[in-house]
Amino acid sequence: MKRKYTIAALALAALIGLTSCSDDFLNLSDPNRESSDTFWKTEDQFNQGLSASYAIWRRPGMFSRWFHVLMELRSDEGWSSSPNQEFQAIADFKNTAYNYDSNESVRLPWQETFNQIFYVNQVLDQMKDHGYDVMSKEQGDLIMGQAYFIRATAYWYIASTYGRAPLQLTSQSDGKVVDQKEMFEQVLADYTEAEKLLPVKWTNSEDLGRPTRGAAMGQAARVMMQLAGIDKRPESANADEAKKYWTEAKTKIEEIFRLNVYSLVPNWIDNFTDKNENNSESLFEINFKDGLTDGKETGMQRPKFLGLYLSDGTGAWDDGSSRDWMLDEFDKERQKDGKPDLRKYYTLFYDNPEDTMKYYGKTMAEWKAAGLLGSKKTYWRKYTSVDSDNKPEDYSSGVNFRVLRLADVYLMYAEVLNELGTDRATAVEYINKVRRRVNMADLNPALFNDYETLKDQIRHERLVELCGECTRWNDLDRWGDLHNQEAINKLAEHDPDFSTFRLGVSHKYIIPMHELSLYPGLTQNPGY
Repeated sequence: MKRKYTIAALALAALIGLTSCSDDFLNLSDPNRESSDTFWKTEDQFNQGLSASYAIWRRPGMFSRWFHVLMELRSDEGWSSSPNQEFQAIADFKNTAYNYDSNESVRLPWQETFNQIFYVNQVLDQMKDHGYDVMSKEQGDLIMGQAYFIRATAYWYIASTYGRAPLQLTSQSDGKVVDQKEMFEQVLADYTEAEKLLPVKWTNSEDLGRPTRGAAMGQAARVMMQLAGIDKRPESANADEAKKYWTEAKTKIEEIFRLNVYSLVPNWIDNFTDKNENNSESLFEINFKDGLTDGKETGMQRPKFLGLYLSDGTGAWDDGSSRDWMLDEFDKERQKDGKPDLRKYYTLFYDNPEDTMKYYGKTMAEWKAAGLLGSKKTYWRKYTSVDSDNKPEDYSSGVNFRVLRLADVYLMYAEVLNELGTDRATAVEYINKVRRRVNMADLNPALFNDYETLKDQIRHERLVELCGECTRWNDLDRWGDLHNQEAINKLAEHDPDFSTFRLGVSHKYIIPMHELSLYPGLTQNPGY
């Protein structure tokens, strides 16, 4: 029997946080709790449903807070000594002692992401049923393309975090429970559909932040690489299948290059401030808005949880910190002029006697003299307000989160070429494209003509270019580090939290307990 779903939640979500840069997008009318039988009648109503789906990206369970916490603290880039045990339990993989349902870090990522999947499935269901009857094919294709992209991104997050979940492809019935590989395969299928329907560029400025064809292609390439990594794991060991995905990723990335719409921005720091958002380097970006809209926060909460700890509350809470070993990684090389890698300065707060910049109104020396500066050796600087408006951190930063940018794609391409072993000189050239922007000397291709040497360099380059950008967890997963005890032991040498990482268990996160009774066949991940 067809279900009549209320869309009050859709209207509310649409009102509290869309991804458009235009404030006009934040002034949609409430459809007054209409049912699916009375709502989906006009193009505007379909756009309201789509906007409600977008709004979840700004919620704490997704890109506002917990996505960052889960991806950073579980990786070897982050750790926690927070008085809030939720953060420590994420970082040290000791989740089993906690009440899952009352724990926001367990409940919200799953709950809000599946809310988004339900919302966007309504859009897809109704579009397939009669949507093209109430709008032009061009507008219908744009709505469908965005909807497929949103669902793909939701399941990309679920697959990367939980590794197993119900695959809900309609709002009207339960889906089967699938593992990580099958989930990623569906993600890839959805991104592929989105690519067919999305524009290379949106023509109106108020549409900046909506996904484009390049965003779908870039995310698809990411997923292909994760699938190749799965097929390299000891329990899978399917070299032919892995090679197929590496080859497909190579082709997809080359298609991105042929779009000829992306380029590295000259100033590296422009990727993490509010000064040059939705720039030429950005393929996929979450737009945040500083302050409140209709009493609801539409900004990013990350800087209040992952940043410089100041005990008076001016900076971040002491919930998630950067690992000190990354300073050594940055110090392995200097710029051509002999200066330290500038990415170190703009990625991390650390003791730097030459630094006289005022952060939140005081220099580091002044904060220390006042007895308010935290005692850790490093803290996260990337994505904090200090390089934007430099105001005290709150729960609503207006800095956009760049989910995927061209420098990452260049390094992905280098990795794919190394895995295929066909053109390592070109792989080194794409690494050098990233290095030149920050005045680092070119690498000599002749020194990187074997797999292991180039792989080690790619690991280094991805760390210094991308650390703090929520890429590391999936990197470790793809490289097999989370599925090999020897690699886990090596990670523990610079991140002690990995000494309590349980092989075969800790690479998957806890499924909220109350969800287990809601889906036929859904059981808790092994070991919890």
